[in-house]
Amino acid sequence: MPLVLVNSGEVEMLECALKDTSPEALTLILYSNNVTLTESTVIGNLTECAIPGYAAKSLTRAGWGSAVSGDPSYIPYGTAQTFNFTGSGTVYGYALKGTTSGTLYWAEAIYPSGQAFNNGDSLTITPRFELS
Repeated sequence: MPLVLVNSGEVEMLECALKDTSPEALTLILYSNNVTLTESTVIGNLTECAIPGYAAKSLTRAGWGSAVSGDPSYIPYGTAQTFNFTGSGTVYGYALKGTTSGTLYWAEAIYPSGQAFNNGDSLTITPRFELS
């Protein structure tokens, strides 16, 4: 499923791009519920992963790479983010939310049917935002 830029994320990104002098950082989370992502999705629609060993990842603004022009244009996060698990559970996707506000910016269902993870497993994600 493609990445979904939700309405609340659109508003926050416009504010950050054009008004804020110090926009908030983002937090990368995994979610564990089967949800259909739409532009109306809010953070409360997602259940953050609770697999033992899981910890959300703080993404710094300086950590984003250089934007690349093209079709689509995109900007990747500079380093891959690895989640290590010490227990069992299911992951459906990832989301980025405001570290301070908790506002959902975007989400992507990387496992539309859910993916089971067990003790010793890991999941690596390099966040990337695209505009076309």
